[in-house]
Amino acid sequence: MRNIRDIIVCPECQCSLNDALLCTKCGTQYSCRHGVYNLLSSRLSGEQEYLYRGEIPEELSSLFNEETEAGYKKAEEHYLSFFNEETIRAFRKQDESMRKVLASLSGRVCDLATGAGTMLQMLLDAENDKITDIVCTDINEFTLMATRYRRNASRSNLFYIATDGRYLAFKDNAFDAVTSYAGFGNIPDAKRVASELYRILKPGGKIVIKGNYIEKDSRSFELAKSVGIERGMVEEYLLEDLHTAGFVDLQSDVVAEAVWAENPCDLVPAAGDRQRFCIIEASKPAESSGACFGLENSKPQNEAVR
Repeated sequence: MRNIRDIIVCPECQCSLNDALLCTKCGTQYSCRHGVYNLLSSRLSGEQEYLYRGEIPEELSSLFNEETEAGYKKAEEHYLSFFNEETIRAFRKQDESMRKVLASLSGRVCDLATGAGTMLQMLLDAENDKITDIVCTDINEFTLMATRYRRNASRSNLFYIATDGRYLAFKDNAFDAVTSYAGFGNIPDAKRVASELYRILKPGGKIVIKGNYIEKDSRSFELAKSVGIERGMVEEYLLEDLHTAGFVDLQSDVVAEAVWAENPCDLVPAAGDRQRFCIIEASKPAESSGACFGLENSKPQNEAVR
């Protein structure tokens, strides 16, 4: 992709932007700094809260130095220190399965809710020459600035777009694949997110979601419901929303289960609740009629590994 501007649009009216990042229809002005395009609409996304409780810089006067890098590494170590052995083993199994899936992707890939870049790093480590471009997204431009610097900013096929998963600033049929790690667990209104991902995928395109899912009768579910992310954190509901959006060939591979330990950086899940570690795959029909598809097109879920 020679220019990221070939596929970005105004999230408010889905119209093209000029060289100054001004919408050619509604006149909304967008921006780009430190290599991150800010394509957020205050009208559409102004109420969205950031659910991660870790520290995020409010302003960046310059790119990161050794001191700030050390601070980020310390924060990561602090977060990981709360994981119990059961959870660590579950994540390892999930990562092993995810690497195999990433090796099958090709073309232009959108990473939903990139955050600190866990999924991005897996894509980079995969060294998959069939992937031509990776477009990283997040609602927080400062998070993307940090990730761009820390995850190999010099690569010419990496792009960073601050955009809301409910109102993605991309043209229809722009991507061959979408990846995400826990994206649906951080963006309210899973149904709308699923519809947006369906819109930006090319016919025949594929979505791959690495996520950890909670039980419907748990304290975690009540906490998730309080901030509107419960449908993105329950495996059954997420599969329903993907199917309703039009996706077919739904498959959920449950690679492990584990009890979550208390972690002050996470609102959800709650300590002591069991999680299912899954990799969900689905496809956009090669020839879409625009209608929803029945559950008979979905593959049965695997049994959890205990």
